Amino acid sequence: MIYCQDGLGLGHLRRTSNIARAVLERASDCAVLVVSDSPVTPFFSSLSGTDHLKLPTVIKQGETWHHRLPLTLHETLRLRSRLILEAFKEFRPDAVLVDHLPVGALGELMPLIDYATEGKAKLFFGLRDVMDAPEVVSRLWSEVGAYTYLERYDAVLTYGCRDLHDVAFTYGVSSHARTVIDCNYVVSPSVDPVERGAPDGRFVVALGGGGFDAFPLTAAFLDALPLVQQEAGVRGLIFPGPTMPATHGRVLLQRAADQGVQVRLGYEDARPWLSRAAAVVTMAGYNSLCESLREGRKILTVPRAGPSQEQRIRSRLFEDRQLVAALAPEALTPERLASELVQLLANDGLPEQAAIPPMNGAQRAAALLVDGSETARSPRASSDGSRSSWTVRRA
Repeated sequence: MIYCQDGLGLGHLRRTSNIARAVLERASDCAVLVVSDSPVTPFFSSLSGTDHLKLPTVIKQGETWHHRLPLTLHETLRLRSRLILEAFKEFRPDAVLVDHLPVGALGELMPLIDYATEGKAKLFFGLRDVMDAPEVVSRLWSEVGAYTYLERYDAVLTYGCRDLHDVAFTYGVSSHARTVIDCNYVVSPSVDPVERGAPDGRFVVALGGGGFDAFPLTAAFLDALPLVQQEAGVRGLIFPGPTMPATHGRVLLQRAADQGVQVRLGYEDARPWLSRAAAVVTMAGYNSLCESLREGRKILTVPRAGPSQEQRIRSRLFEDRQLVAALAPEALTPERLASELVQLLANDGLPEQAAIPPMNGAQRAAALLVDGSETARSPRASSDGSRSSWTVRRA
């Protein structure tokens, strides 16, 4: 059973789906129940061996939570909490993986964790590479008692690279968790390159991630393309993201049609185009950035302005490692975007291939979930002195 709270986008749900897929590849007789409130859950419903329990959606914007039902926020969370606990009791999973929030949205997982720790199910918490500014995470987690509940988990899995950013140390997880296991970055499986429908010649792909706040970047990219074409002779292809508001999507389509630029709205997967792209322009979201890097693409990041610092931090970390070129969101103009893109296309040194972090996190997490904690908690080094494939840190 995997809990995934992602009311606004699809990043957490995509990572969850990748881990679920890896679990089923490792154990075909396994079943995975994903408990999620994401409005784009149908996008991930076709994976054989999995099913989804859709919770009433709650959305966090800044530090304010919003909900859709004609209930109070407290009543909505109480309903969600009861649904989650009843699903656990009926499904009787061998392992539970909680993504992103140790006690769920505003503590809604506490009844589940309290109940599950009395039984035989293994409890795991999954943490991506960057959350937010450390002081923000510390305050928010302390307010809901998350650090205390970290001790209930059999292990914390980190979906990143400690050499790039020690997420467990940064957010104080190491001092509370029983065990921390560094799994590496989680990405979707590679797919065959697209054979038809791509622009002629060299092209640049603009990725909007989930899409909810991708209009400023995708609109600036559209305006920058004529300048880039003059200097570098490339065309453009835009994937705005499935949650882009309809009004923004219509504006983007109309403007793109005048320029002969393809805009692919909805749930279409951009992966088949990435391996053929000359470069990728993207916000610094976890999945878009990692999947582009896995293909070895040149990447220009324009992180989300806020309120979370997640994308700014990730963009800076990857830029310092010579993996991406970065443009601050407050500096985003069509002219500046075009200039940065032309420089990137001419730079054969990005990305620094040797610096690309490992991307087998889904497989490592699946091994732990399927085979049990003792199999995964191998020593840091084997008997012959070679480094283990697992990096394990015990408190």
